[in-house]
Amino acid sequence: MEAVKNLFVIPFQDKFIIYRPLLRLAFVGNQAMAQLALRLSDGETASTAGGEAMRFLEEIGFMAPDQAPPAHLDQQFQPANAVLLTTNQCNLRCTYCYANGGLGSLRELPFDIARTAIDYVYQNAIDLGLPSYSVTFHGGGEPVQAWSLMLRATEYARSKPLPCRVAMVSNGVWSPRQREWILKNVDELSISFDGMPGTQNAQRPFASGHGSSVAVMKTLRALDQAGLHYGIRMTAIAPWNTQLPADVSFICHETGCQSIQVEPAFNTQRGQHQGPTEPESMVFADAFMDAFEIACQSHRELVYSGARPWLLATTFCTAPHNALIVNPLGKMVGCYEITNDAHPLAELSTFGNVDNSRVAVDNARRNALLAHLDEGKAACHDCFCQWHCAGDCYTRAYFGALNATDGVSPRCRMNREITARMLLWYIAAGDGVWHGQNACMGEMQLTRVF
Repeated sequence: MEAVKNLFVIPFQDKFIIYRPLLRLAFVGNQAMAQLALRLSDGETASTAGGEAMRFLEEIGFMAPDQAPPAHLDQQFQPANAVLLTTNQCNLRCTYCYANGGLGSLRELPFDIARTAIDYVYQNAIDLGLPSYSVTFHGGGEPVQAWSLMLRATEYARSKPLPCRVAMVSNGVWSPRQREWILKNVDELSISFDGMPGTQNAQRPFASGHGSSVAVMKTLRALDQAGLHYGIRMTAIAPWNTQLPADVSFICHETGCQSIQVEPAFNTQRGQHQGPTEPESMVFADAFMDAFEIACQSHRELVYSGARPWLLATTFCTAPHNALIVNPLGKMVGCYEITNDAHPLAELSTFGNVDNSRVAVDNARRNALLAHLDEGKAACHDCFCQWHCAGDCYTRAYFGALNATDGVSPRCRMNREITARMLLWYIAAGDGVWHGQNACMGEMQLTRVF
């Protein structure tokens, strides 16, 4: 029998979370059980270990060999998804907007460049033998502000012989005519919406200063009535401990959305990027778990991208590997946030250009970006989150590292805290052992792990 590998023993109160991520197996044990697990990891065999504890480990599958880790994504760049960062114009003035959307001189992706990008990913899909390809409207502004571009690009993509799935990330402020078209023509929707009217109006006002809650709720109710599946992407700012749980509760009770993603923002000014301080990271962790419990009780999924214990991955985000992301300047970038050259990571993240006739990939620059991502994971080998956050979002990790102490950033500590507490939740939901189910059920009062 092979020695137990890829084992983590995580302190929790006077006990330990004993965790094998590649088996997606976790349970809580006392110090003696933790020591036994560590001895097995060091090479002690089941025959010498013996006893009731050993029988328990064998019964739950703890002694099974590690499953193969996920394969590293192919370095070859042959994306079948075009992500068009359409414009910097926006009808809202969100208080935390990293792109400062809606301000500055107009930048809109020309249709000729969008057409070239669509042709490129379409041909890749054909060459790869895929049944479909996709076009996503995204950006540092609101996609519907480039309405003519959306219409023309969608019509062009759908004119191809291969089916095209159209997706959009939007703030949900649409005219009746836009709403009617979107309901008929968009396959996947993510709506940026922050919760209760007071939260939404304060954080995501119109350019005039008026609140946007009424307008977005009208959209969400139309989506629910049409039976269109959509996700909500929340941004949470301080005070997290009181506001985030209440905002998640509002979404659960007032919308039919089944999948909610929440991301914290720590910048206090538009156009800024900022990581958390240590106290902020722990307050958000507390608030997220309170909100997670509320969502589970409503049979909804609440996700924070830095803590994904159900996921085994070698990269946080697949965008640099399998998406052709084109910003309004016609530059090919590795992250949806790199909407212009002012971003601190624009030089690292840019690896090509798209014009009205061709896609030019700079493989040397792309390889440099991928090498940077791999280097970012070098310090993760002894972290129990290594297969889940896979080095974390590289833009978030960059700003989070600015507040690092002892070589660990507050964002990393936050990710570990939330991951460990989610494991505890799943262990409780699984009658004492978690076998990889992404289940939301039960109630459990948690205290801080670290």
